Amino acid sequence: MNDLMQDIRFAARQMARKPGITAFAVLSLALGIGVNSSIFSLVNAVLMRSLPAVRPAELVDVYVGQTGEFRYATSSFPDYADLRTWNDTVSDLAAFNVTVATWDNGRRTELLFGEEVTASYFDLLGLRPVLGRTFLPEEDATAGTHPVIVLGQRAWKQRFGGDPNIIGRSLKLNGMHFTVIGVAPEKLKGSFPGVVSEFFMPMQMADAMEREPTLTARGSRSLFLKARLKPGIPIEKAQAQFTTFASRLRTAYPVEDKGLEITLVKTRNVVLNPGIDGPIIGVAGLLMGLVGLVLLIACSNVANLLLVRASERRKEIAIRLAIGAGRGRLIRQLLTESVMLALMGGALGLLFALWTARLIVAFKPPLAIPLSLDVALDVKVLAFTMGLALLTGLICGVAPALQASKPDLVGTLRDDSAGPGRRYRRLGLRNLLVITQVAISTVLLVGAGLFLRSLGQASSIDPGFTLRKGVAAQLLVGLGGSYTDAQGRVFYQRLLERTRALPGVRSAAYADHLPLALQVHVSRADIEGKPTARDEDKPEIDLDGAGPGYFETLGIPILAGRPFNEHDGPDVPKVAIVNETSAKRFWPGESPLGKHFRVGGKDAPWLTVVGVARDGKYRTLGEDPRPFAYTMVDQDKSFGRTLIVAGNGDEKALLGQVRRAIDATDPNVPIFDIKTMSEHLSIMLFLARIGAVLLAAFGGLGLILASMGLYGVVAASVARRTREIGIRMAIGARRGDVLRLVVREGMVLTGTGLAIGLGLALLGTGLLHGLLYGIAPSDPLTFAAVALVLGGVALGANLIPAKRATEVDPLVALRSE
Repeated sequence: MNDLMQDIRFAARQMARKPGITAFAVLSLALGIGVNSSIFSLVNAVLMRSLPAVRPAELVDVYVGQTGEFRYATSSFPDYADLRTWNDTVSDLAAFNVTVATWDNGRRTELLFGEEVTASYFDLLGLRPVLGRTFLPEEDATAGTHPVIVLGQRAWKQRFGGDPNIIGRSLKLNGMHFTVIGVAPEKLKGSFPGVVSEFFMPMQMADAMEREPTLTARGSRSLFLKARLKPGIPIEKAQAQFTTFASRLRTAYPVEDKGLEITLVKTRNVVLNPGIDGPIIGVAGLLMGLVGLVLLIACSNVANLLLVRASERRKEIAIRLAIGAGRGRLIRQLLTESVMLALMGGALGLLFALWTARLIVAFKPPLAIPLSLDVALDVKVLAFTMGLALLTGLICGVAPALQASKPDLVGTLRDDSAGPGRRYRRLGLRNLLVITQVAISTVLLVGAGLFLRSLGQASSIDPGFTLRKGVAAQLLVGLGGSYTDAQGRVFYQRLLERTRALPGVRSAAYADHLPLALQVHVSRADIEGKPTARDEDKPEIDLDGAGPGYFETLGIPILAGRPFNEHDGPDVPKVAIVNETSAKRFWPGESPLGKHFRVGGKDAPWLTVVGVARDGKYRTLGEDPRPFAYTMVDQDKSFGRTLIVAGNGDEKALLGQVRRAIDATDPNVPIFDIKTMSEHLSIMLFLARIGAVLLAAFGGLGLILASMGLYGVVAASVARRTREIGIRMAIGARRGDVLRLVVREGMVLTGTGLAIGLGLALLGTGLLHGLLYGIAPSDPLTFAAVALVLGGVALGANLIPAKRATEVDPLVALRSE
């Protein structure tokens, strides 16, 4: 311990003697460690903060899928009720589901996002409310009889000011009065990572709230299930029992539960869903790998600084070895210094991480769902940062310590470096570190360039519609229960007329949802005259509802037939408009006009094709053409509609006009989401934009660190070769000759690192293929631009010390040693 304290004091004195070098090293490491900690805090918030529960190792997620289809799917309430009654390997089983409700706050109607949960939910997790109580078994025994809710912490604090007297208060949700019986604990944000639940209500209130018979429909599968294993019961035994239960359900309900399979997965092994966790974890790993490269550049910088410092102390180290100091003792002392630098960098990096993590979270997509990512420092982030700092200190210091502790003892003690016969010896390790920095920076910059180019290409992709300036408002008239289907149609018509009369509005229309929205409605189609024996052989088709004026408003050309009109009402045969791909695939070589198809099974009505629309982009900008059909919104019962408004002027001003038009028609109609078309299109570019911003930031940071490292190597080389440069100038070398000599050395290192980096980038960018729009991962323009930028920055970093070398006075240089 005394030796360690002595090493720490000695290292502190050494750092104080060179404050500039110390500050540079700490700042380099702070940037590298900080960016790693910020990304780790984001990954921690999304992937590593599990649902709070007592004894979490006993929890399992229960998935109800079908043979040959997705295994990790959701359950129906009747199946859940049977499973809860039959099992004896789990102590409890709970079901939960996401829901949305209107809340009449006395001024206007707002939307609250919450969950429908069974009475066993809170007991299963072992959580107690901060106020009041949770649900009693009898409150979840019969449908629609106990309108009670537990408020989430966010709703309690933000909407009700943390009122301690909230228990017993009545809230009007979906037109029904609910009594607040409790407030959920702070640590329970909700059942789904990143999504905040503002309330919890008994599952048995679901049908009354949504006015749909979901609790009795065995084929209605929307419930997530979670169970707690009994003490000492392994998951394998529980899985065997649930497999038996699945067989019982298939036998008892051969239609609704055909092919039903049940899969158990330990909750601690699930991030979002086992079926999609792999790609999510892969993206997280890719991000951590990228910021790890930035840290590697910072480590190379500090290692070079430590090599310079060790070179300056070579005589001191040789004397220590000569009088009996052990090599291990010297290595430990040198490592103590590098670890202290890294720990100081880690402490500063934590502050940097807090700022950058919040900045990254601010880049969230414009969605109506209340998202929350807690990137505050916790034990995991602190442990990661300090552990990373310690590891960084060892990585930075081990190579310089090993090299410095094995000098040429005789030559150093005789001070051969000052002799006239000294030859300049290239610093192989330092050069290798610089080459590594340049290569890594090249990889990061190529990735950033590809994303930036892709973002530009994505902005120019034709989505199939021409509307760019406008407003879209998603309305949920049926949610509050105050409108019948007929009354809803009247409201929609009045709002449409009021909106079309607004100044600056070119046209307006309704749809179920916008193209390139997150909602996707896929169904199997029966084509008249082309029967298929099995459902899985039926062609898939995407669907959307549209109203009169939809195609004119969005700017989608009708290539054949006609668009929808006011005569396509609920009392006439149902009609549809298909896209070009559907027409070619379902009726090749024929006109689709007048042809019939249906979706939704054999009991669904036939749809008559009245028009063909041009192909567009429906799910993503990079998708291949797919079959798509529009149905007439007035011919179907609609829970909600999206009002699409095309304007000529400022989008923000138009958004305010549309909001006022909705309030003037009925202020109690809930608006699920309202945004400009620019905001809507930005959602589809969100991943590309985030990728471009992050990689540009990482690449820029890496470039700065690499150029600093290159400058340091060349400057140190100039300092060591001062006498040689003086001799060259004394015997006739011109300033230009010296300039070229020094710059050539730095540019050789740069060129080597650039060549290696471009080769690695060419091999690695194939991983980005699915994330790029309109360009290949080997895009030559991007690679050329990166080479020019990096080469130019490197040239600048070389010229500064090179210019200083040309100013060496030969007489001073010859006397310097």
